[in-house]
Amino acid sequence: MRTHTLVPTLMVLGALALTASYSSASSTVPDTATVSARSGSSTASSRVHGVDPSKIKGLRIVSDNSENGSCPFATSYPDVPGAEAMTAAMKKDVERRLATFRSTACANGLDGGEGIELDISHRFLVASGDVLGVRLTTLDRSAAGSGLSARTYWYDGRAGAYRTALGLVATDSRDAFVTALKARLKGREGVAAATLDDVFTDAASRAAVLDDMAFTADGGLRVAFDRGDVAVPAAGALTVTVPERTVTAWLSAFGKRAQHQTVRPSGSLRPGA
Repeated sequence: MRTHTLVPTLMVLGALALTASYSSASSTVPDTATVSARSGSSTASSRVHGVDPSKIKGLRIVSDNSENGSCPFATSYPDVPGAEAMTAAMKKDVERRLATFRSTACANGLDGGEGIELDISHRFLVASGDVLGVRLTTLDRSAAGSGLSARTYWYDGRAGAYRTALGLVATDSRDAFVTALKARLKGREGVAAATLDDVFTDAASRAAVLDDMAFTADGGLRVAFDRGDVAVPAAGALTVTVPERTVTAWLSAFGKRAQHQTVRPSGSLRPGA
């Protein structure tokens, strides 16, 4: 995607409570994989599967919600022991979005027809071995269009470092990766070649638009673009899946481990391994 402040209320939930909370959030805010499935792949192997959060030891869910009906919001993100750098990145993003929502939509009394609302929910993509992946999905009803956007966060337990989505791809392979994406996007309804050239023109722009990537069950890399990122807004959200046989050679060392742990998870999460 290109481009809140009450004292946060922390709700520390156990693993079982998380499962119930997650199911509720998912019914309100569809994640990117669900949305894109309506216009793309339908085979099981091409879908991005989630994980059972009850198996993540020591997991806490940091939640905040409004008590004021005129400025409704609900946010949540996970705090996984050993993955503090990733937690900090998610916290920063959530607090920035909430601050913007409260200072603009709420302060100005905006009403988008259904009423203003901000909902930020999360989903685990992989939690196995030394790899952790999370997608945050945001629904901002005060924003233009659908108000729906998503971003993935990755944690490299071997290096003890937070990785962005683009960190799944090796630095010296990103030109080839972007070329492949552009080739797959050309010809899609609402996509113009000039727009693609502009979107992927430099490193900063690439990092901004390539912020939602996850592996499919068969090892392909699925790239999701928010509405208006690479096409006219009317075209909606778009996804591109680069198959395993093509993308593996372009992955970073961490990307290959994330791919492996998605396709053949080794079991319990060990973020400090």
